[in-house]
Amino acid sequence: MGEKKRYRLPMDFPFYTQQMTQENWQLEQFLSLADGEYWTMRSCGIASLRMVLDGFGKNVERHGPMIEKGVAAGAYKPGVGWIHWGLAKMAAEYGIHGEALREKTVEDLKQELDNGHPCIISIAPYFLGGKPRVDGEGVYGKSGHLIPVFGYETEDGKLKAFLVHHPSAFTERNKPEWWVPMEDFLASFSGNFIRFSTEAFSEEDK
Repeated sequence: MGEKKRYRLPMDFPFYTQQMTQENWQLEQFLSLADGEYWTMRSCGIASLRMVLDGFGKNVERHGPMIEKGVAAGAYKPGVGWIHWGLAKMAAEYGIHGEALREKTVEDLKQELDNGHPCIISIAPYFLGGKPRVDGEGVYGKSGHLIPVFGYETEDGKLKAFLVHHPSAFTERNKPEWWVPMEDFLASFSGNFIRFSTEAFSEEDK
């Protein structure tokens, strides 16, 4: 076995589910249970953004009000989902700089973490990329779900896993502190992500 090293950002990222139930819809300040249930399958972007902003020590709203704010800001597009630039723009309201990047590699993602930038990445739900869909309609592609990533593991300098929080609409698929093996990560990672920082990004950061 080679030498394994694990790195995680020196920040405390809480875990938030996107699953709204009879038990938590009022706590998360939705207008009704039906409203919370509607957003259960549609709020991965907001759950992820709340985790990142809280990691920066920002006092963010509950799930319901954050969704309302995002919809009003145009960060959500019906039939498409949460828009990367829209979530980045929302972060600016809390003094955090966000930037949407496309067609990047896992090495690019590692570099952002090395630079102290937590990221929200676009992946196949539950890292099921390339596997049969539960509805029988083909296989999962490399997108459809947003989650935060805040650490990685290497072995002899080679990437072996990433550390994520995986919010879900399903109880069994809510997975905080999940070290995802690189094989599953590569099969599900779209190459698109949002990076976040307390400082503005420069042209050299591109």
